[in-house]
Amino acid sequence: MKHDKKYIWLDLCRGISALAVLAYHLRNAIFIDFSQLNESSFVEKIFYFTTSLGHQAVMVFFVLSGFFVGGSILNHKNNFKFKNYLVARLSRLWVVLIPALFFTALIDQVSNFYLPGLIGGSFNEILGSGPNMNYSSSILTFLGNITFLQTTYVPPFGTNGPLWSLANEFCYYMLFPMIMIIIGKIQCSFIHKVIYSILILIFIIFFAHHFLYGFIIWLFGVAVYIIYTRIDKNYNFWFFLFSAILFCFSLINSKIDIIKDLLGFSNTTDLIIGFSFAIFLISIKNKNIHGRLEKNIILFSKWLSDISYTLYVFHLPIVMLIFSLFYSDKQIVFNLSGIMQYLFWMILIIAFTVTLIKSYNNNSF
Repeated sequence: MKHDKKYIWLDLCRGISALAVLAYHLRNAIFIDFSQLNESSFVEKIFYFTTSLGHQAVMVFFVLSGFFVGGSILNHKNNFKFKNYLVARLSRLWVVLIPALFFTALIDQVSNFYLPGLIGGSFNEILGSGPNMNYSSSILTFLGNITFLQTTYVPPFGTNGPLWSLANEFCYYMLFPMIMIIIGKIQCSFIHKVIYSILILIFIIFFAHHFLYGFIIWLFGVAVYIIYTRIDKNYNFWFFLFSAILFCFSLINSKIDIIKDLLGFSNTTDLIIGFSFAIFLISIKNKNIHGRLEKNIILFSKWLSDISYTLYVFHLPIVMLIFSLFYSDKQIVFNLSGIMQYLFWMILIIAFTVTLIKSYNNNSF
């Protein structure tokens, strides 16, 4: 799908989500846990809350992926070729994922050299999202991760826990066009419909319990795309305000599960985040900024979006290395010095990501 300035806010959301995942993992690595604070100020509570939204940011990724990838399928349904689509998706994923796997294997060995026990799960409770007893960097796990079987038949490779979501994404990439073919939205031969029906049945039997909730969230993004293309309307400020409050409520609910306490519904926090973010995306349709600020926001949003995937799949092994070198003996408290260290490492990891991308672009044909 062609990216232009009408997707500026979606690009910005994607970039911010990648930063949120980085912020969550880095805070876990260098700061003491919130439960260890004797007393916490309002500012500390805000800091710990806003840097605890890594999983929630992945739900935002799912909605955006449904919008862009699912929307692209709908946009090209009249000339859709599954083979070409598969090659495009795998190329997009592998060009970053495969180098990230080799990078993870190398950095994990350095981290474990300086902090024996890291990859064995000894620090999992401290890190929250660090390596656990299921750690594996074997050839089998490597192959399982490049075929997107992590979390079902193999664990995520090495310390790179965020790779779990790529298995979900790839599953949704395959499921959606097959469903579109079966229901006749994409033209295909009868034999292909039978084959895709069998594949979906296999998925339901073996994988549905892993991916069902996430696929529903992904489909929210597809629904937003349909609304974007079929309803040419500028929504007023009050709808925007309502949707923003709803999304903020969903983030708070993900921490204290208000809905479960009030209505008795459990395991709905991810769905609520996905749905509320989809509503928020609808509310920001055609929200324009004019003048020099518009140009700057477009450039920043596009830049942040362009580095988001690479940042996502490379950052956690680096965070684990930082932890093993500097913070395994004593994590820091929330103060000016701590914030300065936190921002320093954030900027360093982002700069490393940008350097990687530039190096690849300069050496590609």
